Amino acid sequence: MSYKPLLALAVLLLYGCAQNDTPQYSAPEQGDPDYLKGGNTRADELYMNSEPEPGGRDFRDVYIAPADLSNIRIIQPEGATADQGWQVTDIEDELLQKAIVTQFAAALSFPSAYNIVTSPTKSEITIHTTVVAIHPNANRAEIAAGAKSGGAITASIALVNTRSGEVMVRSVDTRSSDNIWAFNRVGNDDQAVNLIFRSWGNSIRRGMVHLQGRSNDPLAQPVKLKAQR
Repeated sequence: MSYKPLLALAVLLLYGCAQNDTPQYSAPEQGDPDYLKGGNTRADELYMNSEPEPGGRDFRDVYIAPADLSNIRIIQPEGATADQGWQVTDIEDELLQKAIVTQFAAALSFPSAYNIVTSPTKSEITIHTTVVAIHPNANRAEIAAGAKSGGAITASIALVNTRSGEVMVRSVDTRSSDNIWAFNRVGNDDQAVNLIFRSWGNSIRRGMVHLQGRSNDPLAQPVKLKAQR
């Protein structure tokens, strides 16, 4: 497998991400010589395994693992104090998990690109998602006074070879939302929440298809890859 599809993947996974303050988070692959680091991207970090998985282009069965929501950092606007109201409750965790699986599954299975399976034992690729940070543009008092409710969310998304456990690609990506405060009190079927995860799901699908050499995207721009030392 050549690196041309990998270069396309780097762009597609990161396309459309927002420029926000970088959260204090580093991907596990940072500094690992077995992973190439992507440059010339609009993401915080991008890493690719330097040894493409043999037979990986034929992988179709995907398992969406439960997301890690256990240590979400809230990056408050400048001067704002800590707001405990952003902590994810058990009920909100359940709703977010459902939203992530539903939106990723809908995106990845369109148009019959991948088969979504319900058990890792049936999968070839496992998608691991960690919600790293939420960046509201306004604090609670400003929102109450009528400020706009926009902001962004940062996630670490890894495509893992289920059989070997090796990370194939990891992207740390930040995307904006007109209503980031939907994450402050998550409700059933919230469109603001769904749109962000559907957007990530679409990027993952396009990137995976390119990684496997199954399509060409004329809009893909060159991405610089360099070895880590």
